[in-house]
Amino acid sequence: MRKLSNSTKVLLLILVTFLSLTVVSAHDANATELISDNSNGTCIVSSAAVAEDNQILGEVDKPDLVVNITSDNIDDYFIRGRLKSIYAYATLCISEDIDDLGILTIKSNNVTINGNNHTLKNTVFSIEANGVTLNNIILNITEKFEDNENSAILIWRANNVNIYNTNINYIPPQDTTAYGIYSEGTKRSLNSNLKIINNTINFEGNNPSEGRDYAVCLEYSPNCIFENNTVNARLPLRTIAFDLTTAYLYSEFALAMGISNCNNSTFKGNIINCDVNERPECSFPTLDAIFICDSKDCEFIGNQLTLTDFKSYKNQPNYLYGLDIYRADNLLVEGNNIHVETSGGTFAAGTAYPIQLTGPASGIIIKYNEIFSKCNGPNIGIYSQNFNGENYITILNNHINVTGLAGNHSWALVAGIEAQDDNDIIMNNIIEIHNIRKTTKEDNLYGISYSQETKGTHSYKVVNNTVISDGYYLSHMLDADNTTVTNNTLVRTYKYADTNYDPFKRGDAIGKDTDEIKNNDFSGNRVITIFEYEIEQQGDEIDEGDEFNYEPPTNTGNHSNIINGSGISPLKPGFPGGNPLIPGSNSGGTINTGGNGNVGGFTNPDVADGDKGYIGLPDLSGDDGKSLSRKFNQRANVKTVNSFNNQGDASNSYNNLVSTENSTSSESPSVNGVTASGTISKSASSAGAAGSSGAAQESLKAYEITKNIVENGPYDMIRFIGLAIICELLLIVGYKRKETKNLD
Repeated sequence: MRKLSNSTKVLLLILVTFLSLTVVSAHDANATELISDNSNGTCIVSSAAVAEDNQILGEVDKPDLVVNITSDNIDDYFIRGRLKSIYAYATLCISEDIDDLGILTIKSNNVTINGNNHTLKNTVFSIEANGVTLNNIILNITEKFEDNENSAILIWRANNVNIYNTNINYIPPQDTTAYGIYSEGTKRSLNSNLKIINNTINFEGNNPSEGRDYAVCLEYSPNCIFENNTVNARLPLRTIAFDLTTAYLYSEFALAMGISNCNNSTFKGNIINCDVNERPECSFPTLDAIFICDSKDCEFIGNQLTLTDFKSYKNQPNYLYGLDIYRADNLLVEGNNIHVETSGGTFAAGTAYPIQLTGPASGIIIKYNEIFSKCNGPNIGIYSQNFNGENYITILNNHINVTGLAGNHSWALVAGIEAQDDNDIIMNNIIEIHNIRKTTKEDNLYGISYSQETKGTHSYKVVNNTVISDGYYLSHMLDADNTTVTNNTLVRTYKYADTNYDPFKRGDAIGKDTDEIKNNDFSGNRVITIFEYEIEQQGDEIDEGDEFNYEPPTNTGNHSNIINGSGISPLKPGFPGGNPLIPGSNSGGTINTGGNGNVGGFTNPDVADGDKGYIGLPDLSGDDGKSLSRKFNQRANVKTVNSFNNQGDASNSYNNLVSTENSTSSESPSVNGVTASGTISKSASSAGAAGSSGAAQESLKAYEITKNIVENGPYDMIRFIGLAIICELLLIVGYKRKETKNLD
């Protein structure tokens, strides 16, 4: 074989290197697999560079593609703000905070955008495809986005959209329309199966004169699930644009939530806080927290709803509605806590209604709710009326607490339930009604009433309700047919109130002579005082637990319970007998120590047994209260110190005290003691208790050596000196030998 020249070897080496680089480059170009780590919500892309979209995906959708989005590469995926269609089924993971992206439009199906809790400032989304999910995104917005229907998140012509774990902080500009989440379905193009879960929406509406500001707006979005969200909305009072005698979603200008045409939807476990931030000059300053209309088969369950207005003052009318319902069928309102409170309201003007319902409506069930409202004007816990169609309502097992200003004007009404309906069932409710001023018999203060006239025939079943009231009447009805008001209790808050009368107040149209004709029964209702009511709540049984029967202990083994200590020898000889705690039992025994009186001996305590020498309390005139070593009666030159060291024995550790006589030392034993470990560091770097105990150990060893030498006398001293001389001679000899070796 011919030998290769040096130049040929160099050329071959260059060729091999080139081929290796080519192979690596080809491998990198083909490395398009992307990895998703779903355990912590983060996304990891392989180190290979992402090639052009057509090279990666071709022209077909690729499931399970995961990519990371940064401010540097976002334009590779969103062209002029619109996601490329080839990224359907992809997961886009935002890996950093990004500002001012404007509107990001998604028209590709089954796209997931995972924000990993990163913040997008002045960036909004338009979802226009099915199966899109937004998750773990923070949106901070202060601008208006007219091309996105003024929304932070817009859902349009899209089904099965999921909004999870987003945090929207939206403060729109003055007098502009704005929505936090806006599902804008239409009658012909529904947004079905929308899920909005575990989100927080902080929304500040600044539209006292123009614009429509809703934190959440849902239109034509059937089968929606709105669950476990927190909505904090601060909104102005506005005048409602009624359409004749009714209202629609567009009648409202400020809402925490607006819901229209959302059949079969569920609103569960949410926290809705709505507060008035401005009171403009307007004819009827009004705010609804939640407005729902034209929806069937919905559930409003387990929510906490709070509506407050402290911008309005006393004697200023304002109109507040917690849950405002128009034209709904088969609506369940269960297990909610609804609280409405305001400093506003005046005589016969204003409202603070936790629940208002306007017909037509049927199959409405309101049960097991905590309902509270307070104002300085008219007030009703649940207000239902049939101005625009028949109402059929069932109200069960609620606790209603209402405070307002009741008077003799028909609009000066304070009631737990005002049912201007066609056919209602009202049972098992506890209702508290309070007037902010002293109540007269003419004041409209009722637990359950139909006291403001509406059209139609009115029928009710009012059974087994308890009304706690500052007033005189359990119920008042202007008119009624086929109505039963029985087995109800009025509890008057004045404990000396008159209780000998019928608490049902009849209207002119239902005199006693009409009961048989109209098939009414208003009997069997009672009046009691608050004192009697509280006694009834306590019940007749003091203890409803199991009966307790005492059995004395059984003496087994023929043991006697009598203790005889006569045969017990005292610890010290001559220890006195008798019980020192019983006067007169002192045997008088005292141990004399030889001229020192009874110092150090044992004697019975002196007690008030009639002797002339009884002193009573000990003399504490010399006690400064600081230290045991300074007690007045203690012997001089006696110092008491703590004994927590390991060198003490049983005799000197009693009560952890050691008495040292004639001591001149000012040192106290270390509270750390001497470490019992067999190894103690001698390093100067040792600190704390270990260092201190090490020093103590070394000191102890040096002391023991000196102690042995001194105690063994002169002989040991001579041996010690001789040994030292021998060691010195050996050192001299060794030094000389070393010098001789060095000279050789």
